[in-house]
Amino acid sequence: MTAAAAKSGATSLPDERWISAGTVIFRQGDIGNEMFVIGEGSVRLTIGTADGHEAEIGVFGKGEFFGELSLLSAAPRSASAAAVEDSVLLVVTRDVFAMMVQDDLDIVARMMAAQGRRLSRANEPIQQLTQQLGRIRVAAHCVHRLLGASPPQTFEVEALARELDLPPQAVGASVAFLSEQGIGGVRDGRWSIDGSDAVTRLVDVICKNADTR
Repeated sequence: MTAAAAKSGATSLPDERWISAGTVIFRQGDIGNEMFVIGEGSVRLTIGTADGHEAEIGVFGKGEFFGELSLLSAAPRSASAAAVEDSVLLVVTRDVFAMMVQDDLDIVARMMAAQGRRLSRANEPIQQLTQQLGRIRVAAHCVHRLLGASPPQTFEVEALARELDLPPQAVGASVAFLSEQGIGGVRDGRWSIDGSDAVTRLVDVICKNADTR
């Protein structure tokens, strides 16, 4: 800020911040008082799930912005941000942001639209990960029940949901998936497993769904 601007109380312009590759700019849950515009380089945004996994929102490049949600809502950071490569960021403070909004009221609508697109992109991998984890839990639980038991074995879908503390709809979807893989059959809410290779097949499903790359 120039001396003249300081005397007049004018708001400073965005300043530049040089960030080296791999640097964490902020983490999900941090308090945010500034947003960033990418002048050079690229930044990856990710969100953490309740089970400790991480989903990528996207990689953003020159001219794109991030971190604005904390300024729009005063909420903690909704995602984590890290530099993919050496980057130059323009830092927009809360005061500068307020000035921008006064000059261009449509800026908030554009930012919220950008947030919607990002969340939409992030939603698909999170749903996929949730499905994979559900399949793992159902398969692992049934492997435990099947060990030492003689086929056929029948599982009530609703009973499985209660035992695993999962929504019946989610367990039903996992059981349907396992049935499609040739592991038993589903009828009237009951999953019947026959065949001596059921445990081997369930373990195979566990291994495949545990690979989240």
